[in-house]
Amino acid sequence: MDKDELKNVKARVIELLKSTEIEDMDYFISELEKSGYFTAPASMKNHLCFEGGLMCHSLNVCESALLLKRTLMAERPDIFEKISDASIIVASLLHDMCKSDLYFRKRTAQTGLGQAEFGTDPGALPIGHGEKSVVMLLQMGLGLTDAEICAIRWHMGSWSVNQADSEERGYFRAAEKKYPLVTLIQLADTIASKFTERPPATIN
Repeated sequence: MDKDELKNVKARVIELLKSTEIEDMDYFISELEKSGYFTAPASMKNHLCFEGGLMCHSLNVCESALLLKRTLMAERPDIFEKISDASIIVASLLHDMCKSDLYFRKRTAQTGLGQAEFGTDPGALPIGHGEKSVVMLLQMGLGLTDAEICAIRWHMGSWSVNQADSEERGYFRAAEKKYPLVTLIQLADTIASKFTERPPATIN
């Protein structure tokens, strides 16, 4: 992806965030800029492992989530009328906020997909993937609804659940049951990483 394409992705992300009409969004976007969100990769060596990959992945998740809502609205308006576009935008664009300061480029970085370009450093807040994203966003001054908090916390679905911990399993199930946004973001994240961002060479 070239610089112009990355510039367009950034502009679209900012446009979507501003469309939520959340108070002090301009301030939050300035904090997002400082955090490294717009320049971080999406992964260490897998999908979108290049500078700017995180915002590209986040936009892919957002577009997938909004498309899922439009597609399923006619069939289940009772569910999707309760999920605002603003919440979809916030939860999808910011679900991987923790990655903004997670990766660093190695001195021996390779350029081929699947090669280890980046290393990881959990930093000063090694508390887990979804949890860290929620805490970082709150620290940056973004007000989140309960549904948005749960969707970001559990966006990896059962992969982020300790199956040996019955209490944690219960919390995950309760979040899915109470907030359909949780499942919507999980689905959109999977669609983005496994379909939208899948390299053609890996398709049989």
